[in-house]
Amino acid sequence: MLIKTRAIALHYVKYGETSIIACLYTEKLGRLSCMVSSVHKKNSSFPASFFLPLTLLETDLYYKSTRDVQRIKEMNCLMHFTAIPFRIEKSTIALFIAELLYKTLKEEEANPSLFTFLFNAIQLLDMKEEGSRNFHLAFLLHYMKYLGIFPIQQDTVRLTEGPRDFLLPVDAGKDEKEGLNQLVHYSLGQLENIRISNRTRSFLLDRILEFYLYHLDQMAGIRSIQVLKEVFHA
Repeated sequence: MLIKTRAIALHYVKYGETSIIACLYTEKLGRLSCMVSSVHKKNSSFPASFFLPLTLLETDLYYKSTRDVQRIKEMNCLMHFTAIPFRIEKSTIALFIAELLYKTLKEEEANPSLFTFLFNAIQLLDMKEEGSRNFHLAFLLHYMKYLGIFPIQQDTVRLTEGPRDFLLPVDAGKDEKEGLNQLVHYSLGQLENIRISNRTRSFLLDRILEFYLYHLDQMAGIRSIQVLKEVFHA
């Protein structure tokens, strides 16, 4: 069956001399592994740049539900990034988000609302200038909603359920509580309105990552977290 769908590149591994197996998150089929031939050949129809982290694609797939690895007929890039590959802060965030999604997105079925959130978020990461230093924090909090682990009610930092009472420790200061509430209540398109210090940003990242680790064991294997901390919180 030939299916046309938008997709987000998450990860790839080499297969032989010129081919790769790419992991894509697609709008119509969820997470897929795809065989892509001749990636490293000159004038390839599917250049390696298509599979860099978070590249936004449109694909025609030969899809068979009984097959673990699908094949691509045609593919094109929907957006050529102007900032993510060239700005260290944005490229670091992109690498982190791509690894986060690769580790946590296991659904092999369509989730249109999640795909739309991710697709729009990636575009915003590339286009927006103001507020980008808070992007990873806000993304982590909003992504929790789609993972089913979102802990924060509208008027408090208390957990809605589970064995822990607070996302933040009871003795968290005013700056940390206000920073968390800003990150929760502003959309990814409004990050320029958030005003938090580097110290508060570092504190909140540690707390948010601890909460992810508590709920998702696979977070322990995300290597780009250390790079993220070095770029934003050193």
